[in-house]
Amino acid sequence: MIEKHQDDIVNYFKEGQTNAKAENMNGKIQRFLANNFGIRDRDFLCIE
Repeated sequence: MIEKHQDDIVNYFKEGQTNAKAENMNGKIQRFLANNFGIRDRDFLCIE
């Protein structure tokens, strides 16, 4: 598992950067979609 994520681990120690903000946003989107499952108003979701 460490070998699989080696680049991310090294990047954290070299640059101090993580993907936490992206993971947080993804979680918010997933919760929004789960909570609004079944909405049929496409204008509400801005989907074409």
